[in-house]
Amino acid sequence: MKVSIITATYNSAKTLSACLDSVASQTKLANIEHIIVDGRSSDETLTIAGRYAHINQIISAPDRGIYHAFNRGLAIANGEIVYFLNSDDSFYDQHVLEDVLNTFEPETDFYCGTIFCVDQTTGNSFYTVPYLQSTDSFKPRHQAFFCRKRVFDKLGPFNECLNIAADTYFMKKAMNNCQGVFTERVVAKFSLLGMSCDDENRADVLTQDLIVDTLLGLATNHEEHSNKLATQLKNLSQLKQLMLKAVQDSLDLTAFMGKRIAIFGTRELSLILGHLISRHGAQLICYVVSSNMEKETGREVPVIGLPQLAAQQVDLVINCIEGEHESAVAELIERAEPNATVVSWRYFCE
Repeated sequence: MKVSIITATYNSAKTLSACLDSVASQTKLANIEHIIVDGRSSDETLTIAGRYAHINQIISAPDRGIYHAFNRGLAIANGEIVYFLNSDDSFYDQHVLEDVLNTFEPETDFYCGTIFCVDQTTGNSFYTVPYLQSTDSFKPRHQAFFCRKRVFDKLGPFNECLNIAADTYFMKKAMNNCQGVFTERVVAKFSLLGMSCDDENRADVLTQDLIVDTLLGLATNHEEHSNKLATQLKNLSQLKQLMLKAVQDSLDLTAFMGKRIAIFGTRELSLILGHLISRHGAQLICYVVSSNMEKETGREVPVIGLPQLAAQQVDLVINCIEGEHESAVAELIERAEPNATVVSWRYFCE
């Protein structure tokens, strides 16, 4: 089965080699058609791309943005499966394509995995939350999404009017109309330097996400959006309280001294709480993510997958999920390690 990988580039010389290396190292390289769609770069992007023998096509012409580039690549793709890999992203390991292809059945229209997100500015990283049975709240990433070309034939190409969320619109539409597979397999390393991850564009992202849900009939409940806003305001208030206590050194953490503690999550809040409890005599054993991954070493505190939590014999797990999945994640933690106490990060804000 042929997989068409489409990579859009524009002055991508600094990051492109890592991306292309990750494709060239795939054990199923013979099944790959790699298409580079360039926006007429003025740096060494095309020179770098030309060094890779596995690349099948390189086209370079001005475009209207990334989704125009994606659509141009889609129009010339010959693979039965299509995948979009940004020039600053890469496959997670050399067996990704092999595992994905082994999962595709004749009736499978799409495959949605998990991605490892990296903030190059801060050095922070985290894994995306797997699908929780609700298209309404699920935020798919195209780096985790492999799709049969027949789905594009059925639903159409990316809608360029949504200059930040066209991929979200297409993927959610596919999830509502087609049959797919959701897995915890980590398939890609995702850079948080893209346009949709920029703090300055966050308002536009939220607006277009709402437009997407409205177009798909997923945003008909205005009360739900009011509740989300109320939750965000509550989170902001509690985070301020936590920061104030940390600055004033007024957090009472005596109950945690000598305890073996795990923290669910790897983002900023998790790192802050990890630092605070370690300073007060607790044993921070690991950070935990929901993906079924092996223990990640090379960090001061290792990161493990939820299925490996029971083996750590922790006394307590701090749930650092801030959003609507907080309760659902708490239940997952309790099932994975029923002998540990689960507390919310909000406990430290009281």
